[in-house]
Amino acid sequence: MKTYLLVILLAASSYMQGQYSIKGTIEPDHDYSWILLYQMQNGEQSYVDNADVIDGQFTFNVDENQSPGIYRAYYQIENNLYVEFIYNKEEVEFSFNPDNPESTIYFSESAENKIYQDYYKSIRAKQEELDSVQVLFFESTDKKEKKALKKSYTAILDELIAIQKDYESGSNELLANHFIRASAQHNAAEPIENPQEYLSTIKMHFFDAMDLSDEVLCHSTFIYNRLNDYVFYLNQAETLQRQNELQMDAIEKAVLWMDSYNDIKLKFEEELLETYLEQENVVMINHVLNEYYSKLPEAYLDKEMIGRINAAIKTMIGVRAPDFSWSENGVETSLYELSGTDYYVVLFFSSNCPHCQIEIPEFYKFISGIENIKVVAVGLEDEKRSWEIMTKDYNEFINILDLDKWSSQKVENYGITAIPTYLVLDSDKNILAKPEDFNELKSLFETR
Repeated sequence: MKTYLLVILLAASSYMQGQYSIKGTIEPDHDYSWILLYQMQNGEQSYVDNADVIDGQFTFNVDENQSPGIYRAYYQIENNLYVEFIYNKEEVEFSFNPDNPESTIYFSESAENKIYQDYYKSIRAKQEELDSVQVLFFESTDKKEKKALKKSYTAILDELIAIQKDYESGSNELLANHFIRASAQHNAAEPIENPQEYLSTIKMHFFDAMDLSDEVLCHSTFIYNRLNDYVFYLNQAETLQRQNELQMDAIEKAVLWMDSYNDIKLKFEEELLETYLEQENVVMINHVLNEYYSKLPEAYLDKEMIGRINAAIKTMIGVRAPDFSWSENGVETSLYELSGTDYYVVLFFSSNCPHCQIEIPEFYKFISGIENIKVVAVGLEDEKRSWEIMTKDYNEFINILDLDKWSSQKVENYGITAIPTYLVLDSDKNILAKPEDFNELKSLFETR
């Protein structure tokens, strides 16, 4: 019996030694009941573990074979809310405020994260000090003052360089060293005369400290976050046309810098497409698709994503809505042939959809009192009878029955993924708005 008990105790001890814990505290305590742990690899995330949140506290037990890298703990995954940290086979313990995780996270245990957080705070404070002197130099017209500012600038720059070197040497054996080295920002030896030259210098040297052969960097989110800053943060303009031109130039330079690293190019270009899709920037979507993404090796291309983007382009704000036809009293007609009103609402719904059964009657009651709107209501149905019952009183709608339902060509052309879906068009059938629901649609016309 004693021998058997000893075996159990040794096995339990071995199991505990083969694990590392990641502990967190949400401060102040919020109403979160669970949290998910993911590892970031090649810009993608892979699931590792989940934990209950009890009184604001949680613990992940990570197997010793779990590879080091950047990890994310999602406390509200549906809204993309998370804390990000380094894991490198050590105990990690931290606290954070979920309302502002990036600036409130505090590590009480973890050599990796402590030194990286200390570095970030120190280098950021000193860089801001240097930048403030640079701004004063831009604004100054007094030679004596400029001379004093130049002296101050070089002194602060020396301190900044020293901080960078100290943290690089101090983190030499740590995973954090890869990110500290890659974070080094180029600064001119002397203050620059004007903002345009200053911005050009930053862009020219933006990638100097980053090494694409560094697998730790390339398997993390670091490279992609920096690329995102390079394209979007550094290239703003007063007009969309000028902004597009600047970002096209930045994308070209970034792709040239990536050279033959196709895995990084792929992720970078996919993130660009998703961002421009969210912005509904058709010009930039087409530019990235045609000039870069489509030129990647065939094996890299995600045909499903390309199809989804091309479908989305058809119904972006400002684009003419896809045409479709139907038979009305034995006469073939189409959306483009309609005339005689200021606005059109194309509605996709189903008589068997619970939300539609509640929302559409309200929509009909509201819209019936507005003279300069015509509604084209497309019923996505399995059978005719329920549609006839639901629409029999909607005599002010143009009611269209589509028995192909989700396999309908209209569904594909309009990228319909949920019902009810509303699209507001002008008299030329250009898309003006895509309200999320009836209340948003209602507010659009109440303000016109």
